[in-house]
Amino acid sequence: MEFLMKKLMVLCALFLAFFASATPAIAAPPSEDVLLDITFKPKQLCSYPVQLVVTGKSKLIELPGDRVFIASPGQEVTITNLKTGEEATFLITGSTHAELQADGTTEVKVTGLNVVLNAREAKSEKPGIFLLEGNFTFALKEDGSEERVFSGTGEVTDICALLA
Repeated sequence: MEFLMKKLMVLCALFLAFFASATPAIAAPPSEDVLLDITFKPKQLCSYPVQLVVTGKSKLIELPGDRVFIASPGQEVTITNLKTGEEATFLITGSTHAELQADGTTEVKVTGLNVVLNAREAKSEKPGIFLLEGNFTFALKEDGSEERVFSGTGEVTDICALLA
């Protein structure tokens, strides 16, 4: 369960839930609670250093059978290219369903608006930061590396390309 919790934190910044209509929103006021503020070095996600700040509310619900559900109503993420200062803020109001499988992999389904972080360290086939709007699934190995890259129906926005 510890691995699952670590990966779900990444999903919260990634996702881990996306925004209404996949268009940049107004930056969150500084008075909002910051759920996550994390900086990545160049080439960890994008070719440049990037900062993600997640604000709003999120609820993680543990379910029977090694499953979790994450809801994030009113949540936003501001993603900044630290090399240029270019930034965009998105609503990430989607939900995440994750289930630990018998072989140790975690099956993840994201619905609605979610941001997914595919780190090079996780041996991702498709490294970067992606806004997913729709229904997508992916799988993670027990060590947190990628078992299967995201796929599904809906729109995919490459945030690294957007902020380059």
